[in-house]
This record gives sequence, structure tokens and C-alpha cells, in this order.
Amino acid sequence: MENILLSYPRSGNHLVRFFIELLSEIPTYGCGENENDIEIYKNVFPEKVPFNISGFDKKDCYIKYHEPPSQSNKLILIIRNPNEVLLRHNNYELNIKGSWDSYETYFKNIDYYNNHTGKKLLLYYEDIITNKQEFVNTLYNFLDLNNIKKKNYVLSNIDKLYELSSNGKNRHWGGVNSNSIDYYYKKIPESIKEEFDNYINDKLIKYSFLNKKYNLTVAN
Repeated sequence: MENILLSYPRSGNHLVRFFIELLSEIPTYGCGENENDIEIYKNVFPEKVPFNISGFDKKDCYIKYHEPPSQSNKLILIIRNPNEVLLRHNNYELNIKGSWDSYETYFKNIDYYNNHTGKKLLLYYEDIITNKQEFVNTLYNFLDLNNIKKKNYVLSNIDKLYELSSNGKNRHWGGVNSNSIDYYYKKIPESIKEEFDNYINDKLIKYSFLNKKYNLTVAN
């Protein structure tokens, strides 16, 4: 079974892959259907990043998914505020039902994580962005690594490495479009706001932890 890095699109999967590869010195693999979604260490960065990847066992690698796989070994799920990521990925269009990356996929990923009985880690995009050192320490511990020298290097150069991660070339990805964790919902068109808010409010009945994290409930 594969080790899985699961997230709805635009939730920081690229950034987490960057630090998995840097800390573990093992590559990660992109979505299988996209041949341009290559390993992060194969990017071209503005300066050398010491991934130090050479020999490795592929069974230790993490594979990127944007929807639940059939099965998994170890699992990392990244969650981003649904008010932000659903609007961001769908260009302010309602996508409640439809393709694999509809709004519903976001919640199916959460269900998959909750039902997973193996080793798992939940990461919040907002915490990754605002609590960088805590994120690195959490990821390092979850990956069960024993390379203090590399961890100390990462922690000592954390801001620079975040900046480098956003400037990798040679692969297909959306890039960094905002420097804020509350950027997209503030721009929601009035034409979809009521239906979108009602959809989120209905989901919060089951996924109440999202409201505790993000204070999402909108009064009707």
C-alpha cells in the first residue's frame, strides 16, 4: 500500500511535498494522471536546495492525491478553510455537484481521513503558513526521521526555504496567488454568496470541527 499525501487542490500540497523531500531526502510523486507533476527535487530553483536525494526505497515515498485513493498505508491530509479553497479552485463558481474536484470532494477527503485506521497526520494550510517551525517539527516527527542536522538546517533557514519552494520551475502547478489566509471569501460575488453560505452551513452540521477552526457559520 502507498503512503498518501491527500488534499483538495490549492491547499498547499506542493509546499508540504517540498519539506517532505527536504527533511527525509526521499522523493514524493505527483498525481499519476499528470506527467508534468514531477518530483519536487527535480524543479529548477533560484539557488541550490540540498534535497540530497539518491538511493531510496519507493515504498517509503509519499504519493499526491486530490481525491481519496482506494487504500493507503500512512496518510497525511492537508485541510484549508473551505471558504477560501473552494472559491479559489473553482474561480468563484458553484461546483456543488459534478466533476471529481467538486466541492463534495473536499468533504470526502475528510471522511477518508477520519475512517483511516493506520498512522495519519492532519495539517492545516493556515498553520503551515503562519507557524512554520511548528509545521517542520510536526512533519519531521511524523515521518519518524533521525537526521537532526538536516532538521536544524531547515529550521535555521525556514523563511528562505519557504520562498524558494514558491519559485520552483520545470513543473505544472498553480503557483502562489495570494499571501493571505483570508483572501478569496472577501471577494465572493453576491450572485453566489447566499447559496455558497447555505452549502457551507449545511456541511457544518456534520463537520463541526471546521467551524471551531475557522468560525465559518453564517447567520441566516
